[in-house]
Amino acid sequence: MRLSQLGLDAQKITTPSGSLSGGEHLKGALACILYSDSPPQLLLLDEPNNHLDLPSLQALEIMLRTYEGTLILVSHDEIFLDNLELTDRLFATEQGWVLEQV
Repeated sequence: MRLSQLGLDAQKITTPSGSLSGGEHLKGALACILYSDSPPQLLLLDEPNNHLDLPSLQALEIMLRTYEGTLILVSHDEIFLDNLELTDRLFATEQGWVLEQV
């Protein structure tokens, strides 16, 4: 059920990983991490919404919103960042880095 939310059906689960697209690799990796019995306490993600279709993007947003650890995320997609309901954001300015509470 959870994998199907990410667009990975039963056929994809049995496909050798070398035959998967970049987006499918990302979906599988995120599913392994976020759906594990003991998810990691820290996630460092760089543009995780790249290569995702709309249903997969929505599933990713739900997974990351419910993630209970520390999330460090790099993204240029303001809508994606807003949808995650983050508590703090770090911005690069000409004067240096600025940490803002959301």
